[in-house]
Amino acid sequence: MQDLVVLDWIEILEKIKSHATSDAGREAVMGIKPHRSETEAYASFHEIAHATEVLNQGVRPYMSSLDLYSTWILRLKKNAVLKTLEIKDVRSFCLEALALKEALHEVQNEWAQTISKSLMDAEEPVSAIDQIITGGGEIRSDASETLYRLFKEKERLAREVQQSMDRLVKAHQMENVIQDKYVTTRDGRWVIPVRSGMQSHLPGVIHGSSQSKQTVFVEPQAVIPNNNRLRQIEVEIEDEIERLLTELSKYLSSKSTDIESTRLLMEECDVRFAQAQFANQVNAQPIEFSTDSMELIEVRHPLLQLAGKKVVSNTVLLDGHKSILLLSGPNAGGKTVLLKSIGLAAQMARCGLPICASETSKIPFFKDILIGIGDAQSVDEELSTFAAHLKILGKAASVKGHQNLILIDEICGSTDPEEGSALARSFIETFSTNDIFGVITSHLGPLKSGWEDDSRVLNGSLEYDPKTGRPTYQFIAGIPGDSLAIQTAKRVGVAQSIVQRAMDILAPATRARLEGLEQIERLKADISVLQDNLRKETKKAVETKKKYEGLLEQFNKDKDEWLQRTLKKAERKVEEAIAQAKVTETFKRHTALQEIKYNLPEIVKAKPITQPGAPETAQEFAKKFPPGSKVFVQTLNQDGIVQSTPNSKGEVMILSGSIRLQLHWQDLRPPGKPQNPTSQLVRQSSNVTVALADEDRTLDLRGKTVEDALSDLEVALDKASTAREDRMKIIHGHGTEALKKAVRTYLSRSMYVKKWKAGSPEGGGDGITWVELGEL
Repeated sequence: MQDLVVLDWIEILEKIKSHATSDAGREAVMGIKPHRSETEAYASFHEIAHATEVLNQGVRPYMSSLDLYSTWILRLKKNAVLKTLEIKDVRSFCLEALALKEALHEVQNEWAQTISKSLMDAEEPVSAIDQIITGGGEIRSDASETLYRLFKEKERLAREVQQSMDRLVKAHQMENVIQDKYVTTRDGRWVIPVRSGMQSHLPGVIHGSSQSKQTVFVEPQAVIPNNNRLRQIEVEIEDEIERLLTELSKYLSSKSTDIESTRLLMEECDVRFAQAQFANQVNAQPIEFSTDSMELIEVRHPLLQLAGKKVVSNTVLLDGHKSILLLSGPNAGGKTVLLKSIGLAAQMARCGLPICASETSKIPFFKDILIGIGDAQSVDEELSTFAAHLKILGKAASVKGHQNLILIDEICGSTDPEEGSALARSFIETFSTNDIFGVITSHLGPLKSGWEDDSRVLNGSLEYDPKTGRPTYQFIAGIPGDSLAIQTAKRVGVAQSIVQRAMDILAPATRARLEGLEQIERLKADISVLQDNLRKETKKAVETKKKYEGLLEQFNKDKDEWLQRTLKKAERKVEEAIAQAKVTETFKRHTALQEIKYNLPEIVKAKPITQPGAPETAQEFAKKFPPGSKVFVQTLNQDGIVQSTPNSKGEVMILSGSIRLQLHWQDLRPPGKPQNPTSQLVRQSSNVTVALADEDRTLDLRGKTVEDALSDLEVALDKASTAREDRMKIIHGHGTEALKKAVRTYLSRSMYVKKWKAGSPEGGGDGITWVELGEL
């Protein structure tokens, strides 16, 4: 894994992970590993492409209910009676399953349809739950006929008791007896505060006294029967609620197998949607696998693409005859970036992820990628920087075959140049003999020449502007690069005598090569011009192709409309002819004309128009992304809000942050951080009216001192209790565990907290604490 860290692979996974909506999805993303075969990788490409079609409909289904899945599924499988809070979580899960099913149903591709058909029918469980509890997790008063009757009787009796108590409090003869003119409850019974020593003037039952002993709380004799009945009703209500929850839990338990299979499908979809969102943002494409060639067309580094910078793409072609690319050139010229771009393309492809390159690219399905980038020294293993580097090279020299790729940065560069060059050449010759693919960077001069024409080594460099001395990052195959130390000295104004003396000290071969550098630079410039022209012509050809494809598509649409109109006219004429036929010839002519009518569709039938996932016209865009929808603005590298429908030029008004701009609808993509569409999708798919539950309050205390964290926690608990919330999620992380211990100690003593527990392994682990709030 350490090798992949230096390749920026972990950062790629972190970016994909940021698009997942559940902890299980995020964990699965971080665990992405290479597939065992090309077939599995191709299947992954197809599923991500199909997931992209779903995103192109303008919705990204959420699976956040999976974070609480482990808190109720075990109890459900054990046939336990679920609490209302747990049933609320089951309901959220079912609603998200319904929303996912609706989103997939709209897309006609194999993956979406297979998942959609395999998801449980969650509408029935939601209806069963909604008959008993509200969206906020409260028991409905009309959950059953018995419960409705008991609640109504309770309301009536409570009103009668209240009225009786109010009359007593307001009675003139009671002014000297009553301490304050209000009524309250003690042990669930309605009482009146009476002055100590005066309780004999108010017949009834005493239910305690104040702390100062100046007030005693008396339940008047007149309301005792009603109070007794109220307590009895409350017990009956609790029994009826328990019965309803038992029946509902038993029903939900019968669905546990379907729920478990749906959970697995939702996790899979969360990962696929996250991968598709990332591919959309970096404009990644699925590619083909080859056996003995590497054709990376317009390859780019995904993180540079994601940063919104102007990225220079490069084309790298290697095959069985030239399978090792030896990159040379000045520092900060882009060698390592190109090395990592190639390595990431290989790693992403074998993990089934689209890569940042043209879809016409081809690379082998690499079984192993050996990486030697950065400082790999180890004090524990008593390895110096160079010794660790040699250990990697030794391992790379032992692998054989086209299904292996080695990536070595600055081969043998941290030792004596002469010995390092000899070692490096020996290693590279071994790599060539072993028939593997490799990308190697070096500053060592002796490696830039001396290779036979039939050698598998291909020299390459990254272009720089000789006038400014700045790199252009354009890859040039076949020509080695120079470190430009002496040229840089000339450019920055070092004395000519010093520069000339340096030239004299150089070995004759090196001096001759540097003296011929101008000719090489002219050759590079010519090649660069040719590459620019080729890129322009290729871009022009692609644009022309798209133009004619658009015209052809429009022609097909127009043809279809014209044929449909012609068909309707022909049908109308046939119907009119049939209606006007003479009675004597009705049967004969009717048969002939019906035959003509039957054959007409075969004569003028148009080719059906396919509807891909992405909008193809401004009208489709307006339908999928109406004003108020979120979209991803590539030029700003962030999401924005659609403010208008496309105008006659196809331009849409977008608001992103404080920036308002007009962009063509084709330049916009599905949002990187879309809104939760569950409510909208459920309303589309369900025949019952459902309301989504509010999200649990989340408090993130990471990075704060214990004192500040506890202060924020106290405020959050107070707000949650005031809002009558059931639960709260606290994120404190691990760290030194001082914050975690302080938070949990505070929770154990808080009057707001009914109980707390650590997060599940799938839901954030011990770095999260779930708090269940009680009633004060």
